[in-house]
Amino acid sequence: MAAVWPRRLALVVAPASGESFASWVDRMALRNGCPPWTVVEALGLDVSVASDVRSLAYGVLTTPEMCGAVEAATGVSSEVVRGMHLEVFDGSVLDLAGVRVGDKGSVRRAEGREWVQFFGSRVCPTCLAASGGVWPAWWKLGWAAVCPVHRTLLVDLCPRCRVAVRRGPAGQPARLSRSRMPAPLQCGALLSGTVCDQSIPQISTSSVSGKLADQQHLVLEAATHHRPALIAGQVVSAGQWFAVLKATAMLVRLGVPEVLPLLEAPLDGQGALAAEAGGQRWNRAGPVGRFGMAPRTALVAAGLLAAALEVAAAESESELETRLMPLAAAARMRWKERRPGLLTRVALPSVFTAALDAVLGEQARRQ
Repeated sequence: MAAVWPRRLALVVAPASGESFASWVDRMALRNGCPPWTVVEALGLDVSVASDVRSLAYGVLTTPEMCGAVEAATGVSSEVVRGMHLEVFDGSVLDLAGVRVGDKGSVRRAEGREWVQFFGSRVCPTCLAASGGVWPAWWKLGWAAVCPVHRTLLVDLCPRCRVAVRRGPAGQPARLSRSRMPAPLQCGALLSGTVCDQSIPQISTSSVSGKLADQQHLVLEAATHHRPALIAGQVVSAGQWFAVLKATAMLVRLGVPEVLPLLEAPLDGQGALAAEAGGQRWNRAGPVGRFGMAPRTALVAAGLLAAALEVAAAESESELETRLMPLAAAARMRWKERRPGLLTRVALPSVFTAALDAVLGEQARRQ
């Protein structure tokens, strides 16, 4: 049976470079004067059964059929459509293996495992104002901490309603509205039947160092395969490079609070790391759930990012061991024999596992 493509839309908004799919749909809805649900239907996506965006892997993955339908309706190429989805980071900062469109369980497991917000986003208020409401996909990454252009910390929570930005009512995934028009420059959180109208461009932000802004830029280049990935002078895959960052972040978390004086993070960043470590309970995922979780805030992400990149910047194996040694010492001081062996669950390059064995002891690392 031949595919039936949707009718070509009369008003099509050109996607901005790096824009997320949800952001593009919202801007199309505004241009066409209709709610997002109507636009998604017009694009030929299957929204007739499920109202929850989780079931669609909305903005996460595409299928050839979806890309073909969107291209037929808008003229936007399949390559550009895929680039607006988080799958553009698959194989580097994310591992989306096993995630399937239409499989709610696979989406939920991946969101709990990966350092990413499938349905929320951090935001740079200045960037959002300058673009007129474009939300880049990289703001969804767990490693998204600062705006490298404006050198400010990204915003996590709306200061008025205290809901995570773009997350939805009560922190749940926002649904595709059948009635409300999108407001890309406003919070828009729905609480007790009222909509938060906080203007995001008016949210104040904190300045960060030029060094941290440069480190964020480096992470984005690695995430998009625009620079070679090196650990101790050896070429590794982008996925392995990010595994090193995550393993180092785990090691830092294991050493809280003893590790805090060793970090270059400002006092508020150290306090955020300490609060995160003290406020998290053990869960069904065990130690990995506590120490391997995505940073809850941009401030925590900034502290972990700075520490992890200091380690990843080592140019030789001996220098890598030297940079890992104080972090390992803090972890041993904190956990002694009770230290959980998290790092065995991360697919690390051999040069990094050798350095870990040297500073932790092979038996200790594998406990």
